[in-house]
Amino acid sequence: MRAIVSNLLTKSPDVNCKERLIQFLRKNSFVPGEVTLASGKKSNYYFDCKLTTLSPEGAVLTARAVLELLDKHNIQAEAIGGPALGAIPIVAAVVAVSEMQHRRIQGFLIRPERKQHGLHKVVEGLRNTKGTKVVIVDEVCTTGDSTFKAIQTAREEGLDIVAVISLVDREEGGSDKLRNEYPYPYYPVCTARELLAVEREDARESAQAHARR
Repeated sequence: MRAIVSNLLTKSPDVNCKERLIQFLRKNSFVPGEVTLASGKKSNYYFDCKLTTLSPEGAVLTARAVLELLDKHNIQAEAIGGPALGAIPIVAAVVAVSEMQHRRIQGFLIRPERKQHGLHKVVEGLRNTKGTKVVIVDEVCTTGDSTFKAIQTAREEGLDIVAVISLVDREEGGSDKLRNEYPYPYYPVCTARELLAVEREDARESAQAHARR
C-alpha cells in the first residue's frame, strides 16, 4: 500500500494518472439519469466530481493529472486557483502534491462576491495578485459560465493568466467559447467523450460476461 501511495504522489512513470483518473471518475462520479444542469438544460447523465476530488485516492489522481497536464504543455505557473465551490478540492490537492514533488505551486480561490469585511478580498490565498502567473481551474465545463466569471475577476485583480483548465469538459459549447473568446490556452483533464467511452466499454464487457454464462 505504501508503494502505491508513493507512486501516486511522485512522478512515477509506472502510474498512468489520467487513465486511472478516468476510470475513477467513471466508477465514482458518473451518475446516469435525467438531471437539470446549472444552465437549465436537461441531460441524461451527471458528473458529481466531488465524489472523486474529495476522496483520498481521487484527490491524488486529480492533482497528478493536473500537474502532468501542466508539464505536457510546458505551462509555468506560480499559482493555481478557481471559483468556489468546485475548484476548492482540486486546488487543495494540487497544492499538496506539488509540495511533495518539490515544485510548490500556490493555491488561491475566487469568491463569488468581494468580502464586505476584513481585507475585502475577492481572491483568497495570494498576498499579491499583480502580475502573478496563474492557472484558472474549474470542475466541469458545460456552458463555461463559472469559469468565465473567474477569469474576469482574475483579470480585474491583475493576475497574469497563463492557462485555463477544467477537470471534465462536457463538450457542450463552453470549452469552444473559452477558446474563442479568450487568448489563454484551454485544456480539459478529460472529456465527457472519454468518460462515456469507458461506460460503453464497461457495458460491452458486462454483456460479454453475461453471454459466457
